[in-house]
Amino acid sequence: MILTNRFFILMASLLSLAVLVTSCSPSTNVRRTGKYSTANKREKASHSTKEDKKYTYHKTSSTETKTTKTSKTSAIREEIVLSAIQYKGTNYRSGGKSPATGFDCSGFTGYIFTQHGIPISGSSDKLAKLGKQKDKESLLPGDLVFFGNKDRISHVAIVASNTTDEMEVVHSTTSAGVKIDNITNSEYWQSRFLFGVDIISK
Repeated sequence: MILTNRFFILMASLLSLAVLVTSCSPSTNVRRTGKYSTANKREKASHSTKEDKKYTYHKTSSTETKTTKTSKTSAIREEIVLSAIQYKGTNYRSGGKSPATGFDCSGFTGYIFTQHGIPISGSSDKLAKLGKQKDKESLLPGDLVFFGNKDRISHVAIVASNTTDEMEVVHSTTSAGVKIDNITNSEYWQSRFLFGVDIISK
């Protein structure tokens, strides 16, 4: 009788244990595979980080491309101005297109730009039709400026510098050949100034 009671007690304990194990299993499964499981949170976090990195990478890449392009354009502008200044003192010659013979204004401009991979040629009137017109205040070193009157364009020069106070240009003049002039302080050039053109920026 005692053995029988012990047997029933043992069987009851085993049955309770089995029920307890079975009742914990769903809770464990929910924690592992549920919507808010730790694994899912890690997976979502990992996915989000990859997307952020991808977005940041593309943004950086785009910015770097823009910066590289701007730097390259600035370098070309500087090279053109420095190259033009090196010919200071070269004689004027009507129709001249090389340092050996001398330059006229459009021949000088065409020579300098062609030397730097921007082949242009023709009269100042023809050069005025190239590129994009800009406000006087927006002109940068390497841009072209044109002079004349309402009937015709008679002269072209290369902007050497442009600040709020003054603009300097490099050009070939009939009076002194290639020279640098501050056109802001010159009544002659100020009265004949027409517009500026950018043929460097794309």
